[in-house]
Amino acid sequence: MHPGDQRHWSSDPAPQSAESTLASWAARLALDFNLDPNHPDVKTRLSHQHLGPLRIQKALYPEGPSPCHAIIVHPPGGIAGGDRLEVLINSRRGSHGLVTTPSAAKWYGAEASLEASQLIDIDLQGAFEWLPQETIIFNRARVRSDLLVRVGEQGAMLGWDHLIFGRHASDESFAEGHFRQSLKIEIDEQLVWHDRLALSGQDALFASPVGLRGHYACATLWAILPATKIWDEATVLALREQSQQMAWTILHPRLLVGRLLAEPLELKLLLQRAWGLLRPTALGLPAVAPRLWAT
Repeated sequence: MHPGDQRHWSSDPAPQSAESTLASWAARLALDFNLDPNHPDVKTRLSHQHLGPLRIQKALYPEGPSPCHAIIVHPPGGIAGGDRLEVLINSRRGSHGLVTTPSAAKWYGAEASLEASQLIDIDLQGAFEWLPQETIIFNRARVRSDLLVRVGEQGAMLGWDHLIFGRHASDESFAEGHFRQSLKIEIDEQLVWHDRLALSGQDALFASPVGLRGHYACATLWAILPATKIWDEATVLALREQSQQMAWTILHPRLLVGRLLAEPLELKLLLQRAWGLLRPTALGLPAVAPRLWAT
C-alpha cells in the first residue's frame, strides 16, 4: 500500500461480539500497483499489506514488465458465517495490475444471526483487471457483498463477477439463506452505475423470465475506457456478433456492461472468451490469460 494512502485502513479489526469472536475471521488486504521509477522499462510493481487470512501468493510478470499479475489467496479456503473480508486496491497512473484467484471463492452455510460480508474497494488512475474465479454460494449462506470502483480520467478496467448458487453436482440447491450484492462504478466522481442483486433461498427470481430463467449461475462483465475513448455502436455491434450469448449495453460513454446466463462450465468459458475480445480495445493488449486459468 502506498505510504500516503490510509484509505479505510486500520491495524485492528472491527470489534466483534463475544458470540462470534471464536468462530469468525476478519481479514484485510491492501494492494498498490505503481510504476517502478528505477526500472529502465515501464514496469508495474506491487506493494501490499495484509491483516488476517488474506494474502498475495505471488506477483508474476508473464507479459513483460507490465502488467503485474497478482494472485490473492484466502488460506481458510472458504468464508464462514460472521467472517468479514476487505480488499483495497489502488492502481496508480501509468500502472497496470491484474488480480485473480487460484480457485473458486466459497461462501459457507451459517446460522441466521451470522452474516458474512465482503468489501472490494478499487481506486483507478491506471489500468486494472479484476478477474477472480467463480464464487459459489452454498445452501444456508448469508452474504453481503459490496464492490465499489472509482475511476479517474486515465483509469481503464476490465472486471467481472461470476456467481454460482448451490452445489448442484452434489444435489444441493440454494434453498435457504440470502445473498445481497451491490456493484457501484463512479467515473470522475459521478455514480454512473449501481447494480443491486438480492436473492433468497428458493427465490422466485431463479425461475422468473425476468430473473435467472431457470439458471443457477450468472455473470456480469464490465469494461471501462480511459477518458480519451468512448464506446461506439459499431464496436458493440461487432462484439455482439462475436459474443452472441452475452447481453451488451453501453451505460456510459466509457462503460460497457455484459450479462450472461449459462451452465457453470459453459459460463466460465464464455466469460473468458468475452474478456479476450475486450482486452485489445479496452486496454490495448492482446489476451494473455493468467496461467492459473489453465489448471
